[in-house]
Amino acid sequence: MMPYPPLGTLYAGSYLRKRRISVELHDVMLAEQEEEILPVLDRLHPRILALCDDGFNFLSKMCLSRMREAAFKLTALAKSRGCKVVIASSDAADHLDNYFAHGADYVVCGEAEVTLADLAEALLGRSSRPIDQMQGLAFLRGGKIA
Repeated sequence: MMPYPPLGTLYAGSYLRKRRISVELHDVMLAEQEEEILPVLDRLHPRILALCDDGFNFLSKMCLSRMREAAFKLTALAKSRGCKVVIASSDAADHLDNYFAHGADYVVCGEAEVTLADLAEALLGRSSRPIDQMQGLAFLRGGKIA
């Protein structure tokens, strides 16, 4: 396996840090199983877990069903630790029903940086901007996708 840096994820993390949001990056691409994230979640106790499908990595597109199943599993693991789960991926944006059915709280549709930072600020109580007024964001409201 050849490791590729998750450039899109790194850009998003850098932008979040610029907005003074604490970020820890954990690349699970080379993990043998999704449960390898549990010690990280247990050590950090994050309030939000953002899963970013790196659009720069063509290999993830070649393994789309595998990446989808991994996202579903990681979502379940994060939810079991009390995290809000935000997914930023073209697959999630194309298949909102599937991702919400598997526990995702929010899906970023489009480039992640700005929307993810705006959402994180709102979820962390640092912004009074209503989530339902944020561009590029899907979520469930009353059981329906908003």
